[in-house]
Amino acid sequence: MDEVTRPVVVELDDEPDAPEPRPVLEPRGRRWWIALLLLVVLVLAVAQVVADARERTRDAALARVPGVLLPLAAAPRPAWQLDADTYDVTVTGGQLLEERVATDGSMQLTQRDVVTGSPGWTTPLLDAADPPLPAAAARYGLDCTDGPALPDRVVCLMHDATAVRTRDGDAAGSSTATSGPATTAGLAVVDTATGRVTDRYPAGSGDTVAAALAVVGGSVVLAAPQPDGIAVWSLDATTGEERWRVHADTGSGGGWLRWGAEVRVVPVGDDAVAVLGAGSQLLDADDGSTLGSAGMLSTVQGVTPDGRALVVEVEGRTRLVGRDLDVDLDGNPVPVAFDDASVPALTLTTGGGLRAWDATSGESRWHAPVAVGTRAGVVLTGRVHVHDGNEVNTLDARTGVVLWDASATELLGEDLRITGVATDGVRLVVTGIDRLGSRAVVVAVDPADGAPAWRTEVPDAAAVAAVEGLLLVWTGDAVSVLR
Repeated sequence: MDEVTRPVVVELDDEPDAPEPRPVLEPRGRRWWIALLLLVVLVLAVAQVVADARERTRDAALARVPGVLLPLAAAPRPAWQLDADTYDVTVTGGQLLEERVATDGSMQLTQRDVVTGSPGWTTPLLDAADPPLPAAAARYGLDCTDGPALPDRVVCLMHDATAVRTRDGDAAGSSTATSGPATTAGLAVVDTATGRVTDRYPAGSGDTVAAALAVVGGSVVLAAPQPDGIAVWSLDATTGEERWRVHADTGSGGGWLRWGAEVRVVPVGDDAVAVLGAGSQLLDADDGSTLGSAGMLSTVQGVTPDGRALVVEVEGRTRLVGRDLDVDLDGNPVPVAFDDASVPALTLTTGGGLRAWDATSGESRWHAPVAVGTRAGVVLTGRVHVHDGNEVNTLDARTGVVLWDASATELLGEDLRITGVATDGVRLVVTGIDRLGSRAVVVAVDPADGAPAWRTEVPDAAAVAAVEGLLLVWTGDAVSVLR
């Protein structure tokens, strides 16, 4: 029996073409595929987490870009009204601050929830006039602002200049405004969480009364109009200590220029400030030394999206004036309400259509034959959106190629004109008013192709505009917030 079985075993082992015994690996293989599946799920989950984190980072970054609307996921409606004596508004940290000037001349700051309008704290800033104001007179000198170096605080400037408006004959709407000079001014630093005034500093008296301010770094820069220019000085925002004082040669001034309405202070980056009057000067924020001038016959439209330079209109041309930048461009500047920096160093002008320039070198990038009005445009995710009142044009911001266009009738409806374009960082928001000024319409579209997302119509409205990241609508004497 052994002799029979032994050769069989030897032949199987020694045959060169005999197949190898196949190991049984099925259970281990199943485990490998399960592990691979789990790995794929894990990778997808991590990718989604990363994408969500990037989206949150992008949203947070966009929320800090000037001009972006608060998120509007659905068609907004008039949600609540501003106080009747609201002079201006500031939105900071999810709350709205109403700068209010009462008929008796007293000034106060009121905090509201930006979504619901629920009132929070109210802080008195300036007492009523004594003696009382004449019936036709009103105070106007209240201006509040914030800055990155002052978290959870705003700085408010109050001065006591007055304005009186008198009719010019019988023509409808004709009137003349005259101003009474300010005699004193002060600053109040307000904690936005509690409304408590943490500090008060003087801001001029006599012939040198501050009429405008800006927060630059940790300083408050103040400007007072003078007959031959503007007095400018800087205070430490924490202590009120004066850091420097200079005289800016911005030309002569009088009337409204002399007492506040045309004097402005504009931060330029974190280390420079522009003072604007009849002319404009750029000053070093650290010591007040002059860095440059925009000239006397100029109009400052704002600053470049990166904040590094002033955008100045000078006799049909555009100048960019910064600490290390002075670029001259053809055409008038196109104001930009929002720019997400998706195409860096982009500056737009008009002149036979829309022109794009490199803001650093002044070199031309492209020229597109589209009509552009004087209203602000939007730069979002590599696209430029502009309008001329009758049509919205969307172009590739890198090449100038028109991607899509839509008329006011297509976007808003019959007999309406476009008044502005804005964005909440996701959609393009187009505002309009009918030609009788009695109906406002707001629509949101996909910025990629103009596909509609939502539409809001407000009857009996005289105007609608984006202000401080909010959509405001004027109906009669009331101003409502669309949310």
